[in-house]
Amino acid sequence: MAEALRFAAMSTTSDAPVGTPEDQRRYYETLVEASPTAIVACDPEFTVTSWNPAAERLFGYTRSEALGRHIDELVGRHDAIRDEAAALNAKVLVGPTELVTRRTRKDGTLVDVAIRSVPITIDGRLVGAFALYEDVGELVRQRRFFESLVETSPTAIIMVNRDFEVTLWNPAAERLFGYSASEAVGANLDDLVAKDPGIHAEATAWSNEAWGMGSFRRIGRRTRKDGSLVDVEILAIRELEADEPSSYYILYHDVTELEQTRRRLEARIDEQMAELVRTGELARFLPRQVAEGLLGGRLQADEPFERRRITVLFADMVGFTDLAESLEPEELAEVLNGYLREMTAAVIACGGSVDNLIGDGVMAVFGAPQEMPEAEQAWAAVRAAIEMRRRCHDLATSLRERGIPADLEIRVGLNTAHCTVGVFGSEVMRAYMAVGFAVNVAARLQTAADPGSILCGFRTYALVKDRVKAEERGALTVKGAVRPVEAWEIVGLAEE
Repeated sequence: MAEALRFAAMSTTSDAPVGTPEDQRRYYETLVEASPTAIVACDPEFTVTSWNPAAERLFGYTRSEALGRHIDELVGRHDAIRDEAAALNAKVLVGPTELVTRRTRKDGTLVDVAIRSVPITIDGRLVGAFALYEDVGELVRQRRFFESLVETSPTAIIMVNRDFEVTLWNPAAERLFGYSASEAVGANLDDLVAKDPGIHAEATAWSNEAWGMGSFRRIGRRTRKDGSLVDVEILAIRELEADEPSSYYILYHDVTELEQTRRRLEARIDEQMAELVRTGELARFLPRQVAEGLLGGRLQADEPFERRRITVLFADMVGFTDLAESLEPEELAEVLNGYLREMTAAVIACGGSVDNLIGDGVMAVFGAPQEMPEAEQAWAAVRAAIEMRRRCHDLATSLRERGIPADLEIRVGLNTAHCTVGVFGSEVMRAYMAVGFAVNVAARLQTAADPGSILCGFRTYALVKDRVKAEERGALTVKGAVRPVEAWEIVGLAEE
């Protein structure tokens, strides 16, 4: 070992520790002895001259057993690797070599190793070589396990590089798309499975979009080799190299049957919608503006989301819980239906759209789906709130005359701001909705209002201040808001 270390010290003087040659020898000897990596040195005939403890642990030979023997008699004697080991020896003497392969232990078993070897020269003369052996058995087992999963998977698994060229194409991909692996590898993915002009632009757009995401999921249609289309669920998972996207694994699930079922369901829903339209029932189940938009073709099930300034109204009945405790379920249902009928009528009469009914709560929007100037929508919302309060009083009077002790009041919150409006939901159920922080503010204003009062945010007040009587109620702390929200109570109309 001392001779091999002397070679190493002389060939790597730029990194050698300062000191006498003896100090250098001890330094390198300590490194080799303590290294967890098997380090072996040989002369030009590949007779072992150095064998460290890690090599003993990896291959099972003691140092005394290994020294003086040909390296291939020790770790390259298995028939399956003998020729490869001999070929590697010739390369080692020429220059640095790296290889992941297999070598033999003393007991005859094979071990997966990563070999890094370099020739040793002194004054330009070749005096031997040394090699580092790392046990990569676990990594190799994981790789083989993954390869086995890919090969046997019933799911089409494809891998592409940064140029969208196919680098892996498993048997399931062959069965799904009809191309053999030899036909697919090296080809552009979208040119293979999206060659139909009707889907090629979408496919290339999705491919470009996927590179900006860690994972990507879509359902679409792709092309088989014979030109036929197949419905697939696409799941792409990004691989990183040096924190940059380097490749993607893409899984394709054949969902033709599911998509056919979905299309049949949609066709059935369309038939039912047509029947509802024919009988006039659609407008009773949807907000009027939404129903008219659907029937007029101005509103689609896949309507894109839109950022729009709207006015949101929240109204809630005060005293409903006490009323529920004193009435039979049938009477309670009758009272609730009457209340909701009056509240929704007030909203619609003022040009609003009922977004949601939550128990005795009503959420309405002004300015969507039918657009409305900002000042006009705020004024319409104020008039609706006042009309709702009047109708609630009339309903309470009517109920008391019938012997129902309904001391009903409502409180209302109004807010004007930007929201996202559009069709939300899934293939099973969709609804036209408004979402955003402005909706939360309106709901908080309603909660903070006294029974019978109408609270609005500053922007709503600013838009209608010349047409109403209002009193400032100070700033309210709203959960999620950076600053308090200025609140104004509308006590009446200026014309009154």
